[in-house]
Amino acid sequence: MSTQIAIRLDDAELAALDAEVMAGRAANRSEAVRRSIARLQREQRYQAEETTLLELARRGEELYPDIHPQGRDRASHPVLD
Repeated sequence: MSTQIAIRLDDAELAALDAEVMAGRAANRSEAVRRSIARLQREQRYQAEETTLLELARRGEELYPDIHPQGRDRASHPVLD
């Protein structure tokens, strides 16, 4: 499902959208807007993940328990070249 919205853009914002279309990075203005929103969504996910990782590190918990299970002797890992 999609919802149509109406927005007002100033000349510089419209020029930025048109530049994306002219450069072939978007087929049209709508696609340029959708790509920008997708980039915003990625940034929001990365920020949430960073917050989680920082909280785990602050508490002294393993960041990647699947890779380094608790209690595992890290000294037994081979040295990587």
